[in-house]
Amino acid sequence: MMVDTRSRQTSTQRSALYSFLVIGYGDELRGDDAVGAQVADTIADWHLPEVNAIVTHQLLPELAVEIAKANYVIFVDACGEESCTLRAQLSPISAKLKRASSSSLELGHSAQGLLALTQEVYGHVPQAWLLQVPTKNFDFGEQLSSTAHRGVDDAVQTIERLFINYQVPYPVTLIPCMKSA
Repeated sequence: MMVDTRSRQTSTQRSALYSFLVIGYGDELRGDDAVGAQVADTIADWHLPEVNAIVTHQLLPELAVEIAKANYVIFVDACGEESCTLRAQLSPISAKLKRASSSSLELGHSAQGLLALTQEVYGHVPQAWLLQVPTKNFDFGEQLSSTAHRGVDDAVQTIERLFINYQVPYPVTLIPCMKSA
């Protein structure tokens, strides 16, 4: 089955090295599972030259190509477990490679696996985080719950703070439009 992996930047921009890669993933037709896509779309709408945002239904090995071009990567996903808090949770992640038990295809279906695959194929891996957005409803449909809406806003602000801390330049015209952290 072919999965639609849509980059929100032009092909000429993708070929250049960028500071940040934001990968939002989840099923946009399963309610709150779309939060990753919502966050990545919002970041893409900022049109920051050093940032690439990708929306995908699931993590795939092909994303290692884009990951290798970035200095930092943020994976954005829904968190519907009881252990999730009411705020977006940002956690550092690293590549974990178990050569004896994992094939390259198995590696490409988790954030840590993609980082390990990137390390294996390209010889380096960017600093990475998993941003888990609180959610509630995974029923079929395109509506987000109020929990997910708040989570998307919180996740976008968290990414904005990361950009500021890692000195991604904002266009002057964008700054007044952004929410303060």
